[in-house]
Amino acid sequence: MALKNTYRRNVASDGKLEMSLQEFKKWIKIFDTDKDGKISKEELREAVRTNVDGWFRRLKGSRGIKGADANGNGYIDENEFNNLVEFAQKNLGVRIISY
Repeated sequence: MALKNTYRRNVASDGKLEMSLQEFKKWIKIFDTDKDGKISKEELREAVRTNVDGWFRRLKGSRGIKGADANGNGYIDENEFNNLVEFAQKNLGVRIISY
């Protein structure tokens, strides 16, 4: 499920996708395929793959885990979710807003 297709109505004039933190969490949880409440490197790569064009997709998925995974266990859990939000805003063209 592509983020662009899901939230097309919330594209700002600068091209960034605007969504609430709750919408972003709901979208990213779609990729938690094993339903363990954490996002693995593979799951984040899939999320990035659906949203980012070009050959940088794999690199961005790896960088996302590395930047967001504060404890270095290879997963992004609820305590590290704000790091993932920051990554998405910098690298995926997303702007988290409050409604």
